[in-house]
This record gives sequence, structure tokens and C-alpha cells, in this order.
Amino acid sequence: MGEGNQRYIVQVFVGALSQCYEALSVEASKQTTSDEIVSCIVERLSLSGGCGNSYSGGFELAEVVGDALGRECKERRLGPTECPVAVMLLWPQPRRHTQQEEYYRFYLREKLSDSLWSDGFTMDPQLIRDYFYRFLYQPQDREYPDLCQLPDLNEQTLLDNLRARFLAGHIYTYVGSILIAVNPFKFHPIYNPKYVKLYQNQRLGTELPPHIFAIADAAYHCMLRERRNQCIVISGESGSGKTESTNFLLHHLTALSQKGSHGSGVEQTILSAGPVLEAFGNAKTAHNNNSSRFGKFIQVNYKENGMVHGAVVQKYLLEKSRICSQGQNERNYHVFYYLLNGASDLEKESLHLHRVEYYNYLNGSGCYTLRNLDEKYEFSRLKQSMEMVGFTPEKQRRLFAVLSAVLLLGNVDFQPRKSAYHHDEAVAVRNPEIVFLISQLLRVKQETLLAALTAKRAKASGETLVINYKLPEAVAARDAMAKCLYGALFDWIVLQVNHALLSKKDTLRDHQGNSIGVLDIFGFEDFGASNSFEQFCINYANEHLQYYFNQHV
Repeated sequence: MGEGNQRYIVQVFVGALSQCYEALSVEASKQTTSDEIVSCIVERLSLSGGCGNSYSGGFELAEVVGDALGRECKERRLGPTECPVAVMLLWPQPRRHTQQEEYYRFYLREKLSDSLWSDGFTMDPQLIRDYFYRFLYQPQDREYPDLCQLPDLNEQTLLDNLRARFLAGHIYTYVGSILIAVNPFKFHPIYNPKYVKLYQNQRLGTELPPHIFAIADAAYHCMLRERRNQCIVISGESGSGKTESTNFLLHHLTALSQKGSHGSGVEQTILSAGPVLEAFGNAKTAHNNNSSRFGKFIQVNYKENGMVHGAVVQKYLLEKSRICSQGQNERNYHVFYYLLNGASDLEKESLHLHRVEYYNYLNGSGCYTLRNLDEKYEFSRLKQSMEMVGFTPEKQRRLFAVLSAVLLLGNVDFQPRKSAYHHDEAVAVRNPEIVFLISQLLRVKQETLLAALTAKRAKASGETLVINYKLPEAVAARDAMAKCLYGALFDWIVLQVNHALLSKKDTLRDHQGNSIGVLDIFGFEDFGASNSFEQFCINYANEHLQYYFNQHV
């Protein structure tokens, strides 16, 4: 499209002439005249102008300039052949957080007589002051807990209000029934039991400040009042704090059903499942030290009396490619580092564990540690949480053995196999001693594992053919085996968690109540040239969520 055909949006304030609108947006090009824009607006509003004219001749556009408080206002009438887009492009770009900044707007004026047409600036203080107080004025010493309360809704005032609240220590802001959370990347003491009690049985928009507990409480009481299932969707870019918000929501949703100071076994199991899933499904990325690399939907079931009945976890699209390779300054899944740094000497010996730098699946990015993270403590916390959701010490040992096997697979090397045929490109394992350790950890025969790493089987005409791998195929098969092992292990962990989350007294078939679902899914990701098919799936899911939001909210 040529530059002359480029389309722009011209916003014209018509509040003084129409009770239905404060401003109208008109699409125009650089060649669109003022008279054409006025004609469009007059037709849309069905206005009748002064001077006995029922069409655009009775109205005109005015370019208005005023300061943030509306104290100094200047106005210039645009001629009928002037091009508003060209005028608009000459306006200075707004500078954020500048109190004395001038504002530029177009207003629709009624033409009372021919004498009002003028090319110069004329003062019209009282009328323009009213406009600016109505549309532009925002007290500099006030912040709004609900963005819908802003006198002027535009991108700058929204961002300024969020920034002012954040600097004042208020990380939550409402947009009607929607909550905006600005990640402070530090702990705020607003999640203790005192706040849990404070936000119970409180309606949104009360005198209490915005809080994520208020959202959970609103969903809970709406479920009980209307006897309908509820869902809370947490969306945002990677690193915006979605996982922490999910944890706070679950904490409050379980606390609402507790009769005493301590929750029942079901509530405690729900809260303990979080650290387990995070350890196996979260990793450090370039933008986020604790990025969820899988999506999850947690459905908390309630009885008719509002007590927690159980829960179900569904997982979506675990990022398996991270097992074999990570970007610069990124890490593999947390659990590998917890295991290697937190295991006892006896565990290291029985699981054949080494230092982090030893493993090819961990040393590619050059990032081994995280600041202010005690991985030995995290490993102890992980084992405690796993015990809470039903992982016995024997199950934990077998699980850690699979993790060790996955890491050792990355150190399996291949070399050309000696053959009498010059064209034979088959490979053999260069270090079979590592394959022996893997076979012990997985409790499989070494010969079976070696065969799976170096050849594949195919059936033709009822016969089984053994086709040897070439070097690239063997490497791909090794990595695919590692990803398959970890993916199956993660599925098994989710299955065990769901088994523990089922109420021991009742089954889901006996469930007569309702549920509240919490969706914690990937944020939109743009890694530039390194975006893969997994990023495509993540971003496609986010686009569908945004479409649903636009259609229903």
C-alpha cells in the first residue's frame, strides 16, 4: 500500500453535541479533508447544524490545545479543505509522567454564523476548560483502584495509574471484575491468614483494596449462590507472575472451605501438589527464573455445603525439547539441579550421580545456578511435598532413578561401526559402560537398550527387518528416548497427584456439588529466531484465549 493510501484513526470529541458519545473514531487518509470527516460524523450522529443547515455546513472541526489542568486553552478552527491527519502528524509525541505537558485534540464545533470562521487561535476559556476537566483532567495526587473510574480512558492514563499504584506498593488493580497483577519480583506481606479472613464474604469493589483473594472469594460465593461451575483464567506474558497467582488462588480457595485453623487432608494435598508439579515442569528461561513449561488446569471440586471434595489436574503440552537443549542463559527443569545438589552421598552413589557440569543435557547453556536459591533445601522441600501427595520413599527412589537415566542418556556417544562394507554407515555406542548404568537404573537388559539406540525394527511381508541407524539418526533416537522417558514420567506424576487428590471418603460419581477451575497456561512467547513449533502451539492457544475474552468479556 502506498504512503498516500495509508489509513489513520482520527478521534473527534463530540460530547457537547451528543449525549450518546464522548468521542468518535473516524478512519481517514492524509488526503481526507476536514469537511469529509465532519460530514461522516454528522451523518452518524444525525445532527442538524446552525445557520439553518442540516448537513456538514453547520459544523466544523477545531484543533484544541490545553495543559494537563485545563488552565491555558487555545483553539483553532480548521478550514473545510484542511487535512486533519496532516495536522495530527505534526502534533508532538506525548511524554509520559510530565505534569506540564500540553494535550492536543480535535473537537466538533457547531457553526453559529459565518463570523466564527477563523484561521487564527482564539481563546474560549470556560467552554474548553469544561471539556478538559471532563475528558482529560486526572488529579496528580490520586490513584484509582479500579481503572474504570479514570476520568479519561486512554493508554497513557491507564499506564500512569498502574505505575503510580505500583510505586505506592499496590500491585493489584481492578478493571471491573478483572484483576490486573503487576509482578513485583519480591514478596509482599499481604497473603497471611489475616488477609484470608479479611476478604471472606466481601463483594468486589468494596472499600477493601484490590486483591487476588477477592477474586477467589467472588468465584467461591458465586458458585454457592448460583450453583454453577466457575473458572478463573490467568493470562499474561512469560514472567508476569501467573504461577504465583495460581498458588495464591488455590490457597484462598481451599482456606474458604476450612472450618478450623488447619485444613483437611484434601486441602493440604492440593497445596502440596503445587511444589511437585513446579519442580518437574518449571525451568529458568531468559526472561523468567521460574517459568512454567507446561499448562495446567486445576479443578477444585466442592460439596453442596461448600467444603472441598477433591481436585483434578490436567496438564497441557510439556516442553520436552528442553530436556535435550536449552537456550543461552537458560536451564533444564528444576528437579535435575535439585537432585544433583541435594542428594545425600548414599543417594548419589546408588543413582550414579555426578556434578552438573558432567551432563551434556545440562552444560550446553553455561547456566548452572540461580541467585538466592538453595537447591539443597528445595530438594528437601520437594521430597516432603511428594510425601504429602502419596509418593512413598520407594516410589521417590524409582522416580529419581529415571531422572538419572535421562541425564546419562545425553552422555551416550556413537562412533562408526567396523564393517567389511565400505558403504555401511551403521554406528555403535562408543561408551557402553554408560549404557550399562542406564540399564541398571531403568531395570532393563543392556543388550535391549543398546539395540534400541543403534537400530530400528520394521515389518515387511510378514518379516521383521533390522535397520541400522546412521550417526544423525542414532543421536535423534537417543534424544527422542530421553524426551519420551521424561514425558512418561511427568504423566505418571500427574496421575499419582490426581489419585491423591481424590477424596478418600467419596468418589467422583458421588459428587453432587460444583467446581472452580483455575487455568494457568503459558504466556505469549517470542524468542526471535529460536521460536519452535512448541512456541507456535503456545501462542496459538493464547490467541484463542484472547479471542474468547474479546467475545465474552
